[in-house]
Amino acid sequence: MYIGVDLGTSSIKIVLVDRNDKVLEFSSRSIPTERPSIGHSEQDPNRWFEALLDGFDELSSKAEKDMKRVEGIGLSGHMHSAILMDSTDKPIGNAILHNDVRAEKEAHELNEKFPDLAEKAGVIAMPGFTGPKLLWLSRNEPEKFKQAKYILFAKDFLRLKLTGTIATDVTDAAGSWLFDQKKRKWSEECISACNSDNFVLPSIFESPSSCGILKSEFSIRWKLPKDILVAAGAGDVACGGVAVGAVDESSGFISMGTAAQVFLGSKKFEPKTKKLVHSFCHALPSTWFNMAALLNGTSVMDKVLSWTSEKNIENLIFSAESKFQGPGDLLALPYLSGERTPHNDSKIRGAIIGLNHSTATEDITLAFLESIAFSLADGVDALLEDKAKLKNLIFIGGGSKSDFFAQLIANVLNISIDTCLSSAYAPSIGAARLARLATKKESEEDVIVALPVTKTFRVDQAMHTKYAEKLKQFRVLYELLRN
Repeated sequence: MYIGVDLGTSSIKIVLVDRNDKVLEFSSRSIPTERPSIGHSEQDPNRWFEALLDGFDELSSKAEKDMKRVEGIGLSGHMHSAILMDSTDKPIGNAILHNDVRAEKEAHELNEKFPDLAEKAGVIAMPGFTGPKLLWLSRNEPEKFKQAKYILFAKDFLRLKLTGTIATDVTDAAGSWLFDQKKRKWSEECISACNSDNFVLPSIFESPSSCGILKSEFSIRWKLPKDILVAAGAGDVACGGVAVGAVDESSGFISMGTAAQVFLGSKKFEPKTKKLVHSFCHALPSTWFNMAALLNGTSVMDKVLSWTSEKNIENLIFSAESKFQGPGDLLALPYLSGERTPHNDSKIRGAIIGLNHSTATEDITLAFLESIAFSLADGVDALLEDKAKLKNLIFIGGGSKSDFFAQLIANVLNISIDTCLSSAYAPSIGAARLARLATKKESEEDVIVALPVTKTFRVDQAMHTKYAEKLKQFRVLYELLRN
């Protein structure tokens, strides 16, 4: 038995799985986000740990017998956070999240002053990365910055609380813009450029490594065996790749959580900085991945839900599905948090046009679902460049629960979409797989296998033709509104 923990932006998910990746029990807790100013996005790290404790308590109560057989714990979490830690191992203020764009000026300055660092860091500097945010903190909150002894990333804060170990893995370090992707170590040049020379940076481990032992107080509390290892783990997207077996160019996936990503594994480090593709270290040694990073995923639909009288996302999407006859009359942009790939535009915002007196909730819902699919199309184009079109992509994350959304994405992208067993929990399953590898009892070949496909959504070519025209309109609307 293994436990996988995925600290997402909107919730923390904890799964108990067996060696066949079967989810035996799970728990989930919501995580609140604070937005004190436009473009700011923060969370209290202590709330993460409170949610983890509550989730583990539930898991232990539901699966007491199985908890006694657990051999390891793996960690996954959202990437790019900036968490300042003091000398007593306490966070200084809130964590600044991946979709926070306050460091726009600093990112632009880094690209102007240090253009050659993009190849080393795997992508140009962007406002949401840790490095530019640290530079912003040094200028705008100097007292807090001076008080800090070291920095951590999201999942690694949980590791500190669970084990007392200050460490990270190559994938979370990769997303910081403080890291040399090819050499898989901290980059002194990037660190200096971000004015972060005085920080003690966490030790870096490969993701399948053992990286701490669970404190006895938690082993007793959750009825776990003594001295359980905690794996180094990985960022949420890399863990998703581990879960579905996407570790080379032969397979890829779309992850649809608060943000969204289109992901392809690689055995080589080949940065595509001009296309704004993120080229980062993967969760297995000597592997990397290329990713189109989109800031607006299910968070868009959460916001649409707040504008309506529907009680949940499922009902909201069902209302659009029940009326669906093809591309809707409304046209929307999903950019509530700006966008990374392919625009690197922190100022663009969401929009919708075509509203009239007969517009209904389901029309607005469809327009924003379409807009997310169109942004995925932009990401796929940036990712593939001149490569042959993909035949299929696996669909993971909370958004993969909707068959209607999966079919819509297939029709827009002109790519078959597969959903897998437990694909909504893919990062948690990937984290559990890394814990399996950390025990040194199994080989990568035995553990990193594809999850069983449960459904395939094939392209309706007639519908794709209609959506190809609307995709052109979507791109025109962005160009018209971006300035």
